[in-house]
Amino acid sequence: MRKDVKIPLPEETVNYLQRLDYEVAGLQALHTHALNAGTPLEKRLEIRREYQERFAEYQLAKQEMWAQFDAQYPNCRWWVDFQEGVLHIEPQQQA
Repeated sequence: MRKDVKIPLPEETVNYLQRLDYEVAGLQALHTHALNAGTPLEKRLEIRREYQERFAEYQLAKQEMWAQFDAQYPNCRWWVDFQEGVLHIEPQQQA
């Protein structure tokens, strides 16, 4: 049985991922508010486009960061702890 692994990440990588995470969450909240507040359709679509672009950028950034670890840690659950600046890797149980 493999144990959880913690890998320190470069501060630049952590800051970039955290910034994108916050931007995605903020745009998602803004879009929800715009829907509930009756914001004009054109503005809602603009917010939604911005959210989709930022979400895609965030997903790509996570994929690029993980690509260097994927071969060594296949079939794992992972997440980045922004506070600690650490990538947590949790091996999944094999059936």
